[in-house]
Amino acid sequence: MEYLNMYANCQLVHGANMSLLCDLQVHKFYHLPNDTFEVLQYLKQHSIQDCIAHFGEDNKEAIDSYINFVVKKEMGFIDDRLLEQLIPIDFQWDRFTPITNVILEYNEQLNYNNKFMRDLFDLNVQALEIRCYHHLPINHLLPLLEMFNDKTLRVIKLILPYDGSISLNDLDVVVKKNPRVKAIWLHDAPEQKVEKVFNDTVAVVSLARQINSCMACGEISSSYFQSNMELFSESQHHNTCLNRKLSIDIHGYIRNCPSMEAHFGHMEEVELSLVLQDPSLKKHWNIRKDDIQTCKDCEFRHVCTDCRAYLEEPDNIYSKPLKCGYDPYKNEWDEWSRNPLKQATIDHYELRSLVK
Repeated sequence: MEYLNMYANCQLVHGANMSLLCDLQVHKFYHLPNDTFEVLQYLKQHSIQDCIAHFGEDNKEAIDSYINFVVKKEMGFIDDRLLEQLIPIDFQWDRFTPITNVILEYNEQLNYNNKFMRDLFDLNVQALEIRCYHHLPINHLLPLLEMFNDKTLRVIKLILPYDGSISLNDLDVVVKKNPRVKAIWLHDAPEQKVEKVFNDTVAVVSLARQINSCMACGEISSSYFQSNMELFSESQHHNTCLNRKLSIDIHGYIRNCPSMEAHFGHMEEVELSLVLQDPSLKKHWNIRKDDIQTCKDCEFRHVCTDCRAYLEEPDNIYSKPLKCGYDPYKNEWDEWSRNPLKQATIDHYELRSLVK
């Protein structure tokens, strides 16, 4: 007898009409028919010969092709037994800090050197996204980044307006002085393109569209999908956008996300400890993709981020994200903003200016 042993980091996700095979180690995923999912699931406990007998000899060629695909992609191997040493991965998720990631909508009129900000980044926050909607000179950006030099941040992402007077060399200097800057987005650029700085290790993404407020966020796109252990594990238990996230909006108010209606006070007026004790802070943290309408039937649900700020049904916290154009029942992508069924909700959120 021969058996297909799949590595534990290769995970199958079943959808309404298609499935996904995620290789969480090499950060890739493969779109599969649900028939392939059924065969690979069966092979987890049965021999190849038993699998062929179960699904029928007339399917032998197809079954062999599925097995060859897994072996060729180095996601498994054939042996004379199912190896007990291939222990299933425990997808429990936890972190030692109550806040793991922060969004900061930068406003030059505000003072960020305050007690709330110092206390927040003393919590061992791992990721920071700085959004600038208006022109920000390099000599103003550098002091802002220097605030975080003695913090435990692993990743800083910058979203900046395109400025023709700022060259790639200028951005290279920014990264060299602040090596935790791992990505730079330039919005309202003349053209879409991706360039690299810091010895080709940091992407500078030019976007033709303008990002002039938080209303631009929340869009679900295949270009944002990630197949990795971190996201896959977190998505089993928590919301992949809002879990342990805190944001400081353009006016200095503290929110789960800048687009969320509820806020928890102003950063210059409240204590961080009081914000963390507020039960409503965690209201959306545990809404998984498996709990959300339509998303729970989508094969991409564990490689996708979420949005609870803009929903197809604004009064239903388990509603599908408004800005998603994927239909898992047809496996088709459409432009969400042109969907006639979403027009009233677009007006509800006052997003009309973004979709014209």
